[in-house]
Amino acid sequence: MFLVLSLSSCGDKFKPTQTNLNTAEIPAQESWNSTVIFSDSGQTKAILEAGHISVYSMKGFTLIDSGAKVNFYTDGKVASTLTGRKGKINDKTKDIEIYDSVNVVNTEGSELKTQKLLWNNMTRRVSSDEFVSIKTPAETIEGIGFESDQNLKNYKIFKVSGTFNNEQ
Repeated sequence: MFLVLSLSSCGDKFKPTQTNLNTAEIPAQESWNSTVIFSDSGQTKAILEAGHISVYSMKGFTLIDSGAKVNFYTDGKVASTLTGRKGKINDKTKDIEIYDSVNVVNTEGSELKTQKLLWNNMTRRVSSDEFVSIKTPAETIEGIGFESDQNLKNYKIFKVSGTFNNEQ
């Protein structure tokens, strides 16, 4: 009888514990020190390097942290490079938002600095609604709000202030 009582009392001890995890809050995939290639019709459009990537499939986005670097390509050559500390990729559109210490440099030496930048995959354009500073060999322009091609060759800055070199 003692054996029957002790066995019946042990039954609950061997049941697995139940957890209530919200699977939408847990990444479906994670990777460290990763490289992601964005291409169209066999041509590389951009290459993203990131320290840590977390894919949230159920939410439709991917988070980047521990540093991000994106090289944008034109005709098979790097045309500009974007860096920032964090980012978010819309998994459906492949649009990339980079924020926290964002820096973009093109092959002509123009440099953009801001705290947030959105790259639109379909139009291959970048934009920001934050404070931006663009330094070129001829000028330094600052303002709130910005849009440009991804190579920083044709850009608009809204609410502008800056210094211009009249010698050219």
